[in-house]
Amino acid sequence: MSNKPVSSKPRFRTIKKLHKQPQAPSPKRPSTYSAIAREIFVVRRLKALLVDIFMIYTPILYCTYWILGSAQEFRQSQLAIALCFGAYAGICALFITKSGQTPGLRYVRLKLVDKGFSLESSANAQVGFWRAFVRIFVWAFSYAIVIGFIVPFIAKSHQCLHDSLMRTKIIDVDDPTQNA
Repeated sequence: MSNKPVSSKPRFRTIKKLHKQPQAPSPKRPSTYSAIAREIFVVRRLKALLVDIFMIYTPILYCTYWILGSAQEFRQSQLAIALCFGAYAGICALFITKSGQTPGLRYVRLKLVDKGFSLESSANAQVGFWRAFVRIFVWAFSYAIVIGFIVPFIAKSHQCLHDSLMRTKIIDVDDPTQNA
C-alpha cells in the first residue's frame, strides 16, 4: 500500500488530455454594433455606393463639364446638376431592373429585391424601373435632410428609410437562407 495522500485536484496529464480533445465550437454572440452593421450592411453598402459613384456618376459629370465648358459653369447651372443626377438615377434603375444589382452592388455581392420576396417565388423578387428610379430620389432626399442617417439606427427593422418606403430590401447574394 502506498502512503501517498489522496488529492482532490486533477493530475496535470488528465488536464492536458482534456485540452487535446476536439471540442465543439461555441457559438459566438455578436456585439450589438456588429449585429446592426451586419443587418443593414453598412460597410458593404458604402463600398457599393462609392463604386457606383466612380463608375456611373463621375463619367456623367465629366461629360457635362466638357459640354458646358468648365466646372464653374456646371456649378452655376442647377438644370445641369438635376439632369446629371437624373441620368445617374436612370442608369442605376436600369441596372436594378435588369439584374437587381448596380455595378457596386455586384462587386460587394448584394442584391436589391422586393421586400415581400421569398426563395420559392424568386421570379417576383425583381424591382421595377420606376420603383428603383424613385427609390434613388427618396434616398438622396432622406440623406440630404439628415434623417436618412438616423433611421437605420432607431428603426426596429434596422432598415434604411428609402428601403422601407419603397418596400425593397438589400440581401446577401451568398446567403441563400435570406428571404422575406
